[in-house]
Amino acid sequence: PPRSGSSMDPGAAFLRRGAAPSMLLSAFQRARPSRADRGLFGGKQIGFGNNVSFSERKTRRTWKPNVQNKRLWSDAFDTMIQLRVSTSVLKTIDKHGGLDNYLVNTADVKIDSELGVRLKRMVIEQRRRIEAGEEPLQPPMSSDAYIEMQKAKRAQQ
Repeated sequence: PPRSGSSMDPGAAFLRRGAAPSMLLSAFQRARPSRADRGLFGGKQIGFGNNVSFSERKTRRTWKPNVQNKRLWSDAFDTMIQLRVSTSVLKTIDKHGGLDNYLVNTADVKIDSELGVRLKRMVIEQRRRIEAGEEPLQPPMSSDAYIEMQKAKRAQQ
């Protein structure tokens, strides 16, 4: 039999072409909950594995991120903002010295959230306006209000 990856093996043709089918690629991607875009999860994802009983029977299970609804103080907006936040992000917010510092000092890739990146841009803009003596922005809405706004946008389309 021909060796895997050799020119005679038809199963390895997509590897030689350098492009794997999209179905194959999607099978290896981590499960990322869409609700992660509506809160600050800090890249936490759903984990998969097995429960293993005493008899070593394996049953599939998932581990969901520990997400809490919290009201966090924003110094830039002088108000509380209600967000869905993972507990690991709460610890990181404490480490950075508040929500605004966490958002500004964390890379967009690590925030890993549509809402988080939008809040980051708003905090940066608010700080710029305060320094320049311009009219401040309105405080951002809670994550629940943001979800309702997104639903209304989709309904209009």
